[in-house]
This record gives sequence, structure tokens and C-alpha cells, in this order.
Amino acid sequence: MLIDEVKATLAMENLELSQDEEKLLKDFADGRVSFEQVRDFIVNAVKNCKAA
Repeated sequence: MLIDEVKATLAMENLELSQDEEKLLKDFADGRVSFEQVRDFIVNAVKNCKAA
């Protein structure tokens, strides 16, 4: 399942998905959320991310 691959990739960087993020990806995989909605979520998350 793609979500497992995403989680494994994030785990290599000591990152994990929140429940909301995981639900968004599952909804996208099931066709309930558009690519634009996922893209907007990612853009907003990157803007709010603070560099260490």
C-alpha cells in the first residue's frame, strides 16, 4: 500500500504523519480528495514549517 511506503520514507528521516495527514492521503488514494487539495495542504504545511 502506498501509505506504508510514505510512512517508511518519513520514518527514515524520523518524521511521521499526523492522523489528519494520514486521513488526507487515504482519502486522496480513494478518490475522495483532489490532487489540488493535497497540493494546497502540502504548500501550507511547508510554509508553516520552521527550519531547525
